Amino acid sequence: MTGGAGETDGAAAVPAADALVEVAAPAKINLALLVGPVRSDGFHEIFSAMLPVSLGDLVRARPAPAGAGLALTCEIAPGEDNLAARAVRELERRLERTFDVRLEIVKRVPAAAGLGGGSSDAAAALTAVERLFGLELPVRLRYEVAGAVGSDVPFFLWPGPQLAMGRGTVLKDIVLPEPLHVALALPGFALSTADVYRWHGADAAPAASPQAERRAFVARTQTLLAALRAARRPRDLAAVVGNELEPPVVARHPQIGELVGRLRAAGAFAAAMSGSGSSVFGLFASAAKAQRALAALAPTPAVYVTDLQPTGAEAPESR
Repeated sequence: MTGGAGETDGAAAVPAADALVEVAAPAKINLALLVGPVRSDGFHEIFSAMLPVSLGDLVRARPAPAGAGLALTCEIAPGEDNLAARAVRELERRLERTFDVRLEIVKRVPAAAGLGGGSSDAAAALTAVERLFGLELPVRLRYEVAGAVGSDVPFFLWPGPQLAMGRGTVLKDIVLPEPLHVALALPGFALSTADVYRWHGADAAPAASPQAERRAFVARTQTLLAALRAARRPRDLAAVVGNELEPPVVARHPQIGELVGRLRAAGAFAAAMSGSGSSVFGLFASAAKAQRALAALAPTPAVYVTDLQPTGAEAPESR
């Protein structure tokens, strides 16, 4: 595609009628998730080691006829309610222009499973529109659009594992030992993120004071950071893996805890729920061991995935 590169004021290249852009939208797992105090904006402070994995959706972007605007097809959440549509609308608002584009999302990542599928689709849609129309968006604008759509969306704009802080939008690249072989159990029921955080709050022991709660959270983040820095082999991540949202979910959905136990019994050196659930992952010493574990999870659907840690990835300019 030619023309329009570098424009950020609404000018863009006009794509050919048969143009097609495809962008992979990987799932993520939360190797570790710490939950801190509630912020003034109503979100919880979090501290999470997040890792993109080889399971993913696919976002396709094609030009639509002039004046047609945005159309989005997706078997799970079609139309304007999809986070991908919201990402395009937010970009349009900031650029003060509209895009005549047809988006198609091929879903492979289960919804509401703690894998970030919708957020990844939103980031991929943003990238697809940028490429289709020859835009060259500033890093800061791309980040702000993503953050306005959802807390997890900025994570998917950059490759590789990252620490997510604040409400999840403050990101720092991390290096993890590799390769990581993951058995991912997909229980098949959805959990509301809002419900899971509400359960966490209901079950938590009352803090002596807000200051004490903050100090305890900071201490846990430092312990996690030390474990991440000390990890030289995949097995060292056993000291990292954990999810503070898991206990309240297990209290209400015991099958989550049973899946974690079955993964460990099958040889996982670490296992936990991802995000707000309901997916559960186990880390294994080899691909063969992870693939053998899939049978132990039956009848719960499960897949083998690997980590996505591209070598030589360029660090983001700004977040």
